[in-house]
Amino acid sequence: MTTIHATGTAETHVLAERATITALVSVTSRDRSGSIDAATRLHNWLVQRAEQLRASGDATWHSADPITTWSYKSYAEGKPKQVVFEHRTSSRVRVKLSNLPLVSALVTELAEAGVTTDVDWSLTENTRRVYERRMRKAAVESAREVANDYAEALGQRIESVVSISDAPVGGGAPAAFARAAAGSGAPEVTVAEITVSATVSGVYEAG
Repeated sequence: MTTIHATGTAETHVLAERATITALVSVTSRDRSGSIDAATRLHNWLVQRAEQLRASGDATWHSADPITTWSYKSYAEGKPKQVVFEHRTSSRVRVKLSNLPLVSALVTELAEAGVTTDVDWSLTENTRRVYERRMRKAAVESAREVANDYAEALGQRIESVVSISDAPVGGGAPAAFARAAAGSGAPEVTVAEITVSATVSGVYEAG
């Protein structure tokens, strides 16, 4: 009997079904209270906007991180001995959209409000599970095909499968960074494709 080791891989690309928009608030001022107040107003508006999107069914989830403030010092321009203290207040609000045609408009809306945004694409858990199962089966078939090729080259045939082991691989689309300048109109946003893949290693006996 001859032992044959073979690896099979399968992958597919599926259009994203969800877009998580991360809105980053950052307000800098020499006045600490002014920095906190401005950032708080913007933060609360973002939370209200996220709640509206959930209420309308356009979003499935949102979260808001606590507001933080930190101070740092620098020197006045042209006056190396004059110390200037500034205060930066920041926060993060995230919302997961299920209505993907809204991504462009929402990114523009947030940018015009002075918020930096970042978009992360994903599939629903149910869809991912469906495609993962398909890819696992396809990967097993691919490994068996490779093993058959080796067996035929030896003038033999596969008689049994000794083992199949899963070799996890990462999959997914990279986050798409998105910014829009006020007055520029909605930026073109393309729905990303998510890669779903599987790799297996098989051990076969041929004779």
